[in-house]
Amino acid sequence: MVRSWMGAAVAAGLLASPLVAAEGMWMPQQIPGLAAELKAAGMELDPERLADLLGDPLGAIVSLGGCSASFVSPEGLIVTNHHCVAGSLQFNSTPERDLLLEGFLAATRDDEIPAAPGSYVYVTTAIRDVTAEVLGDGGAGLSDADFARQVERRERELVDNCEKDDDVRCRVANFFEGTLFLEITQMQIRDVRMVYSPAEGVGNFGGEIDNWMWPRHTGDFSFLRAWVGPDGSPADPSPDNVPYRPRHWLKVATEGVEEGDLVWIAGYPGRTFRYRTAAEVAAAHEFSMPELVRWADEMIAILEAENRRGKEVELANYGRIRGLANVMKKYEGQLLAMRDGKVEAQRQAREASLAFGDAAESPLAVLDRIQARRRQTERRDFILDWLGRSSPMFGQAFSLWRLAEERPLPDLEREEGYRERDRSRFLQGIARAQRSIEPASDRATLRFALLEATRLPEGQRIAPLDARLAATGREGAEAQVDALLDGLYAGTRIGDREARVAMANESLEQLAARGDSMLDLVRDLAPLAAARRAEAKADAGAMLRHRPAYLRAIAAAAGREIYPDANSTLRFTWGVVTGYEPRDAVRYTPRTTLAGVVAKTGEDPFHTPQALLDAAAAPLTAYVDPQLGSVPVGFLSTTDITGGNSGSATLNGRGELVGLAFDGNWEGVVSDFLFLDPIVRTIHVDAVYMRWVMDAVDRAHHLLREMGLPVHATD
Repeated sequence: MVRSWMGAAVAAGLLASPLVAAEGMWMPQQIPGLAAELKAAGMELDPERLADLLGDPLGAIVSLGGCSASFVSPEGLIVTNHHCVAGSLQFNSTPERDLLLEGFLAATRDDEIPAAPGSYVYVTTAIRDVTAEVLGDGGAGLSDADFARQVERRERELVDNCEKDDDVRCRVANFFEGTLFLEITQMQIRDVRMVYSPAEGVGNFGGEIDNWMWPRHTGDFSFLRAWVGPDGSPADPSPDNVPYRPRHWLKVATEGVEEGDLVWIAGYPGRTFRYRTAAEVAAAHEFSMPELVRWADEMIAILEAENRRGKEVELANYGRIRGLANVMKKYEGQLLAMRDGKVEAQRQAREASLAFGDAAESPLAVLDRIQARRRQTERRDFILDWLGRSSPMFGQAFSLWRLAEERPLPDLEREEGYRERDRSRFLQGIARAQRSIEPASDRATLRFALLEATRLPEGQRIAPLDARLAATGREGAEAQVDALLDGLYAGTRIGDREARVAMANESLEQLAARGDSMLDLVRDLAPLAAARRAEAKADAGAMLRHRPAYLRAIAAAAGREIYPDANSTLRFTWGVVTGYEPRDAVRYTPRTTLAGVVAKTGEDPFHTPQALLDAAAAPLTAYVDPQLGSVPVGFLSTTDITGGNSGSATLNGRGELVGLAFDGNWEGVVSDFLFLDPIVRTIHVDAVYMRWVMDAVDRAHHLLREMGLPVHATD
């Protein structure tokens, strides 16, 4: 059955041979084709075994919906990254008990606390090829927009049929740019509890200064537990629930890695753009990426200034600042790597090698025309997209208005996120958003966004916003924006959670009748938003028609098997532990140590808990690597990852967990667009360091024993 999934891709000419393993986020069913390379590198497991998503060890790999994770005990214990649970730590924190700063350890299972609303564990249970059911006759006789609607409707019908069992969540995933569609069924465990997270001085040591950088000394790991009903089925949180008993879980290695060792990663990478056109890459390089960096930088400065008002404000803004800082630094790294033009040059050379009959009507020409049209309004569209990111309150108002717009439609015609299957998640989003709503900070960052809108050129103006500003009767952009904001924040109840829950049950007429100032602004912008959605629908249909042919041409020119771009489905990547040379006369070795943590310790964000410093003064010899003369902390590998891989299990040739992937190196982050073999590296936290912190620092001995690991410190 596994091999049959590849039928459509084989027929399309995407899976030739031989494989090239220097890069690649491979679908598990492609792994047997890597057998020779894997065996030569030190893989002891049968590659056929690794092609079984439901077997051991891939059956232990789970998704958290944005991060990856894995079961590490028969009692539902899950390991992932510290930054993957930061939202839950923030949600459960108060100024009096800051779990982000102090960390959290449940002494018993009764002490485990609920993760943030909307936290799920997804366990894959079935996969089915539905390409023919989705594409049918390719939309013959339909417009591009209608073809996109037809595909969406068929996907929704498949999902609804798949989800007749309330315990599962299904999706239809698109591979190879619309060539292959797989229906993926996952058990969704909805009682997820926090078990253990080290203090911020371990889990986020180095903060944004060290983010994306090597050498790295961050203990980026945490533990959750999946709970289910007494019958073993997913259930809402309840004191009657019991720990989930997975069919498979990973064994944590008791030995570390060495330079040259094979390691491999199984996880759920989010999105890559390696098959985007030269024109699409140019648009990102020339506008969207530098603009995002500029906006993020400005908003971080605004929020950090707001944080001076107190601890409660700081906790509310924590997730916003960290998210903005993370994406800003990543894009800065990508822009630095793109400055010599090598990414665009690679795309141009690739496109020059493609053979199309009628160049003017080739798939590439169609894609380029779409991109050229998008660039005509890119500044306006960027601001419209970022209004919600600049203001969580505006984002909530927009979502509530959209829900009311979609509700009268038949369920199969509603946009994703607003269907009946999404209702519980929508309400959980309302609850989760409350922790990040801080009206004064919200106003300050929305002010920045609105001032940016006043600077738009003719032809890209946002007319409803211009009318609102003019109606204030003030002179000058700043005075108009401030007057508009005065009215917005004085006349809205969007900041009130209970009010938003009530709004989630109201019609457009009822929302409009409220006279809520934030909702009224969304109402004014709604026609423009609808026009943009209609245009995007037509583009999606055109892409479905032309991207497959474009990708087939790429595969034919490459003369080898290609892997699909990442799409938040389970992938396999392998490599070796090794360093790199980022520039002339500089070489980074691949491992960092506890001695390096102590040497870096100082002012925030390099503050280290005293308990760790005390334990580091005489580290337990069982964890000291003889070659390093210290406890290993992190290591580098040549594996191929992106966002979404955070928390991914890193395993050795025997299939034992030796670490967790948590970052990429700054010089290599351009790999979302182009994999540069000599310098792209994954940064992992070493399982030896995880065990040492749990044993010697935080005394999480009951968790070590649960995983079948030795305890060397005294209880």
